[in-house]
Amino acid sequence: MLPRKTSIMSILRLSLALAFLGLTTAPSGAQIAAPASKPLRTVEELERKMRLILHKWHDSTRSDDNDGAAGNTLEDLLGVEENNFALPDFGEIELKTQKYEGKSSLFTLFHKEPKPAASVKKLLKSMGWRHTGAGKRYKETEMSFRSTTYADRWSARGFRVKVSDGRIDFVYDPTQVERAGRDRTEKFATYGDWADDIEKRTPHYREIFPLGYDLGDVKQTFQKKLGHTLLALRKTRVKDGKTQFWFEAAYLMKDVRTEMIAPLLEDGSMALEFDAQTSHNHGTKFRIKRSRAPLLFNEFRLVE
Repeated sequence: MLPRKTSIMSILRLSLALAFLGLTTAPSGAQIAAPASKPLRTVEELERKMRLILHKWHDSTRSDDNDGAAGNTLEDLLGVEENNFALPDFGEIELKTQKYEGKSSLFTLFHKEPKPAASVKKLLKSMGWRHTGAGKRYKETEMSFRSTTYADRWSARGFRVKVSDGRIDFVYDPTQVERAGRDRTEKFATYGDWADDIEKRTPHYREIFPLGYDLGDVKQTFQKKLGHTLLALRKTRVKDGKTQFWFEAAYLMKDVRTEMIAPLLEDGSMALEFDAQTSHNHGTKFRIKRSRAPLLFNEFRLVE
């Protein structure tokens, strides 16, 4: 029979060996924490781990339901401790999640409000239309203003993005309105009826335009928000009282080619999208066609 001291040392050595191999041993009812997952070292490891996470529902690992819960859950699934983590062959990565928008050919790069300040609120009053939920979910006076607008063509309502002289502007020309076109919101019979109505409003739209962005400022925002980013597209549901996330796809993006921002806007590869209503501004978005996104980065990988 082994001396008691020798037996204890042998058990400790065995426990350490099993822990090293990823196994655990414990008396009944006891809990031994599993070893931490191996740190990610390469882009290929990140992609492999991300593919194991995609296309399935995951319980939220956070008790709160704030906007950061999906990102926190993805961090835990990837085994990274912070929002920013680094890979030796890629550099520092900022992890972001974004609502999955279905099979749309566009995906959102980031939100950025135009200047001057409060322009969107003024757009709602001078050019918006009655919200479909007005008098039901919202007050009778609830208004909506939505527009996905490109620089290579006029929209049915006469909107366009203009890129020139170091600026990106959202413009309106009443002569470009498709006056006979049926108003898709059904709040007016035609776009011509809407155009006639906004001429009578206060503030008048001429007091609001031009509105937009300094191109240099937009370039800085691109670099700051998308320079080294893993962007995961998510869906959310609540099942049995528990918040769950589904990650549909992820984009790994590095080094924005800022010189391509203006050309991609001008050729219709990127769009400016307004989505506002009286009680809540959902944010003005810079969006890009999925097929053209690789042109905006020195390195772009789709994980799906």
